[in-house]
Amino acid sequence: MNIIKRYLGLLFVKLLTLSIGTGAIHAQSIGEKNVYSPSNKLIVAHQEATGVIKMRMDNMKSIGAEIKKIGAMIRGKRPFDGSQIAAASERIIVYGYKFKKLFPEGTGKDPSQASQKIWTDWGGFTFAMNKMVRAATILAESGRAGNVGQVKGSYRALGKSCGGCHRVYRVKKKRRR
Repeated sequence: MNIIKRYLGLLFVKLLTLSIGTGAIHAQSIGEKNVYSPSNKLIVAHQEATGVIKMRMDNMKSIGAEIKKIGAMIRGKRPFDGSQIAAASERIIVYGYKFKKLFPEGTGKDPSQASQKIWTDWGGFTFAMNKMVRAATILAESGRAGNVGQVKGSYRALGKSCGGCHRVYRVKKKRRR
């Protein structure tokens, strides 16, 4: 078990390094702080973030990208492939295991969207993060089994865990007009 945890930790560091590097290159190529592209609905923000705040923002973006891949298969926009769903879910699990370390006390200041409630209700926050990891684990198993019905249910459960955490522990986004 320790070998698996160590391997997942190393994999996480490699993925994190890649995501930070590609995110920085992408942000430089855009050249603006807030860009909205209606074609792909990409919003690039928080380029001024550094350190652990940048790392957790990049992790959230990576989780979102994995969820979108799975969602495209569920909605029939991409062919259903249980092994790809399992792999994407496993990447979400890896990010989830490391997330608690990306919220050291005192990192809830701008440009972070982290609510101060994370640190005042640490037990609730870690419970919410563990709930996401459990939901992603069930989704990975459903994908491996190739059971479309189970995958759809597991996907909804994962979305609910993400939304539940964001409603409580993320500062509300300002609406664009």
